[in-house]
Amino acid sequence: MISTPFMDAMEGRETKKPAAILRAFSFHLMLPARPLKEDARIQSADVVVRAARLARRRAALLILTAIALHPCLAGAQIGEKAAGSHLTDSEGKLHALEDYEGKIVVLEFWSFKCPVSLAYDDRVAALLSRYGNRDVIVLGIASNKDESAVEVKRNAENLHLPFPVLMDPDGSVADRLGATHTPSIAILDGTGVLRYRGAIDNNKRDDERGRIPYAAEALEALLSGQPLPMAETKVFGCSIKR
Repeated sequence: MISTPFMDAMEGRETKKPAAILRAFSFHLMLPARPLKEDARIQSADVVVRAARLARRRAALLILTAIALHPCLAGAQIGEKAAGSHLTDSEGKLHALEDYEGKIVVLEFWSFKCPVSLAYDDRVAALLSRYGNRDVIVLGIASNKDESAVEVKRNAENLHLPFPVLMDPDGSVADRLGATHTPSIAILDGTGVLRYRGAIDNNKRDDERGRIPYAAEALEALLSGQPLPMAETKVFGCSIKR
């Protein structure tokens, strides 16, 4: 009896020639034959391509998630010009960043509901007292969605804040400047470029031991035309409620 790989396979007999079987079936089905090794290579290549596409999608998703979770990544970066903003303060007066062109602007993200922020009121007032006559402007920003203009106005008056507090109810300014906590500050130079973002200093206690005055150091550097010792620092306090 003539034995062929095709006949062996059809009748259930063992064969050690799988490639030959494929050719035999292909001949009878009028299909082009292709060695199994070549099929394996093509399948392997397809797997690699699909895996690469999936990896790119996952990487893009991770980047978008990181931006959503970390406003600093989505907001203006150090050395970039901050987008123009028009905000009304708790007294109803309109403020625009363009109004302060040529001046250094200190924006303090402030909250009357945050005890840490309240503890820093005197220090921010001291900054204004020290640098206010050197073309430095201090503006408070209330970005918590659960703080109304009426509440902010009443508390600012009761605390006798020496600077206006601007209302940012949707948190858009906080997002654009990458602010996540109160108290924290963003310092813009005379051209509106973000030069410093972070904490006012490193010590929320009342004593001066180990205090590093980040905000004062940044202002001194900007006023003297020198590089800032630190452009960003870690913030602490209460997270901004968006």
